[in-house]
Amino acid sequence: MKPLEELLKRYAGGVTLDYILSTDNYIKEEAKKRVNKIFKDEELEPYNKINVKNVDDPILVFYTTLYLVIALDNELLKKKFIEKETELVEKELKNEREETLIEITNYLNSLSEEFPDLMYLRINPEKQEDLMIKRKEKRKTLIVPFRFSMNFVDYLKATKELRREDESFSLSTRILKDGKVFLTKDEVARIVAYKIKNMLYETTNVRYENIPEEVRKMAEEMKGKRTPPCIQNLLNKKGVSEIEKTVLVIYFIDIGDYKNAEKVSENLANKYRGDKKTKYVMYSCSRMKELGLCVTSCGTLNPLQHYYGKALMI
Repeated sequence: MKPLEELLKRYAGGVTLDYILSTDNYIKEEAKKRVNKIFKDEELEPYNKINVKNVDDPILVFYTTLYLVIALDNELLKKKFIEKETELVEKELKNEREETLIEITNYLNSLSEEFPDLMYLRINPEKQEDLMIKRKEKRKTLIVPFRFSMNFVDYLKATKELRREDESFSLSTRILKDGKVFLTKDEVARIVAYKIKNMLYETTNVRYENIPEEVRKMAEEMKGKRTPPCIQNLLNKKGVSEIEKTVLVIYFIDIGDYKNAEKVSENLANKYRGDKKTKYVMYSCSRMKELGLCVTSCGTLNPLQHYYGKALMI
């Protein structure tokens, strides 16, 4: 949540993120690891638990990862980044003390001028002992305390989009008293995480030229010459059909790897190599799906896009 500019001002004389990244590869490597984990659908570590050298490094890793995601210009990656970061935020918020959670919501509300969506995020602590209900769950009786509340109007405005996605936040399921809607700690964490999710969507709308040069270099290094998952899947198979061999041969020929094309099938390699006037083009992603060879949704039109850098694939 801390603005990058606020952090950079603390450095002697003030520096740019670009300068820091040009002098410290550690931050860049941590950001690359995080992007790799996002694409592989691996769980992300909280920023305060990654191996750091300085107390401010987690913040620098976050912003470097954010800029790297933007620079890679891949909608699938951006969506995964936002989803995983939001899940992580919600998990962390649930583990915070009640007092800290209130501090966080107040801080976010103070950013409403920059992020109008946070305008109605005004959550108050409640200590009324009678606001506890018993609920049966998996043959156990749970006592659920409602330690927080929101003004009725604020709640409606703050949860407008969330209520469309999650019926548990429907007004018909809430406890209302004295013009206030009462909430549990986990429910507050969910509301706040959803708001941060919207903040992330807005934050990723950064013009490419405003991305630090060092991050742009990182993106270029990560783009291109990456084996598409459908091709990797075929390469991992012990036995491939004739059509699968054809796909592999044409793929290798299109990327100029004739040696591996011949390893797959010398006859097919000679057949599809063609001449200067003839060139066989790799099947499109839609055709690969029809053949049952597509193994994941990559957001590309042709597997070759991964190799030539038009889309990222880790």
